[in-house]
Amino acid sequence: MLQIVISSPLSVDNEVNRIDKMIASDDFDYFHLRKPSFEYNQMKAFLELLDERYLYKLIIHSNYGLISEFDLGGINMNKKALGELAYADEIDKCFIQPLVLNERKIEINRIQPEMVTYSGHTIDEINNLEFDIEYAFLSPIYDSISKAGYKSRFEDFETLKTDLQKSNNKIIALGGVTKENEKELQAVGFQGMARLGNVWSAK
Repeated sequence: MLQIVISSPLSVDNEVNRIDKMIASDDFDYFHLRKPSFEYNQMKAFLELLDERYLYKLIIHSNYGLISEFDLGGINMNKKALGELAYADEIDKCFIQPLVLNERKIEINRIQPEMVTYSGHTIDEINNLEFDIEYAFLSPIYDSISKAGYKSRFEDFETLKTDLQKSNNKIIALGGVTKENEKELQAVGFQGMARLGNVWSAK
């Protein structure tokens, strides 16, 4: 199974060093940097603090234009980002549209990221995407650790297993996920697991 970790949306103690250790480690395949409050220059400054040797394993959730300035692994889209998506056959060719769909490929300022991933809440939402993705997060599978009161959407794992088998996309479990869930998630049919609250709440 793919092993993925997602940053805390808020600052945490010794964060840069902890991230460097995680992305350098063989324990995780990818690291997702999600800082929703960061403006472009804040995200750029944060990336500059990280070990550039391992940025190819790092996926950003905002400020997508930074893929032209760093050797990043790719970008993560969500439903909100879909509202910013333009279609290549509808835009003025003389104007650079920041986020464009061109024959099932995402382009940012005319550059294709190495990978595109997606965060969704239903399998239908993921299956109906108009662009190709490397994998998608489905959440919350369990009650969230990082968001109090954010309950699981998936009580019937047998139905979920059937839906996962029908999907052509690689689906990653997110939400309340811990290392102890790995065997159950694998049996249900997930192809990876993403950890957030479980990692950042650990001492």
